[in-house]
Amino acid sequence: MKELYIFDFDGTLIDSYRDSIKYFNITLKQFNLPTFDMELEGLDYQVFREFLHKQVEGFEDEFMDAFTINYKDSPQHNTFLYDGVLEVLKRLQKEGITLAICSNRDEDNLKQMVDEFFVGVEFAYVSGEIKGLPNKPDPYRLNRIIMDAGIAKDKVLYFGDKTADIDAAKASGIDMVLVSYGQGNSLAYNDSYPLKIIDTVYEILDFLSY
Repeated sequence: MKELYIFDFDGTLIDSYRDSIKYFNITLKQFNLPTFDMELEGLDYQVFREFLHKQVEGFEDEFMDAFTINYKDSPQHNTFLYDGVLEVLKRLQKEGITLAICSNRDEDNLKQMVDEFFVGVEFAYVSGEIKGLPNKPDPYRLNRIIMDAGIAKDKVLYFGDKTADIDAAKASGIDMVLVSYGQGNSLAYNDSYPLKIIDTVYEILDFLSY
């Protein structure tokens, strides 16, 4: 039985891309850059990430600092937990599973959102972006969580929605489950590494017997 479940955040536990793109566009306007105006419904999030990278290439750190300020100090009216997230996480807690988050979101903002949205859920580790430390797909922060937890890698299960999550799990040498309800794309869905692709949060509970 797995003992440590590590979750990606955006696109795995929480649906946040509409607000994220909104505040990215606000920040792009501040830098007098073109905004992203494609239809958001059914959007391949990688298309947006490639657009953004092209616009801010060469001053990514400055741009992301401004975005983080805009985002964390503003209301997120279109950010929601995926159906069943709290119920499933509380069940995992009850079963004795250690819970953790590993996200590329700014760590201060990540912890703020965890406190706001996950009342009654105890995450043993909440790891977000910290300047100077590598982000996923580098496995550094996944490995740090596992090392701090003192749990063998064959007792760890990681859940994510993007290619970066697959690559991070692969590089760390841990089992991984891909969710299809997040911000992934066909490249991720056709990767052979994940143990399984799941379509709902409730299917996470199926792995209690894994």
